[in-house]
Amino acid sequence: MSDPTQPVTATEIVGLLAQLRTLRPPARGGDTATHAAFLAAKADLLERIADQHADDWPCQHAAQARHIAQAARATAEHAATLAHPKETT
Repeated sequence: MSDPTQPVTATEIVGLLAQLRTLRPPARGGDTATHAAFLAAKADLLERIADQHADDWPCQHAAQARHIAQAARATAEHAATLAHPKETT
């Protein structure tokens, strides 16, 4: 995992895109846990991008990145729940 205080690098973006190329959504037979992990990594990267641009003015990139990161985080949490449902007895 990368250092959250460091700027996002092109290598990290390329790595995330490489994962995306091989990722199959659960609806198409992909692994739910793998999909959840990808979405969490995407959210982390977007949050770091938002942090990098938090002081840009009048740019709204940080707010937009945070909004997308929140959506990705919520989707990742939902996917993780589906991948590891609590056992009911």
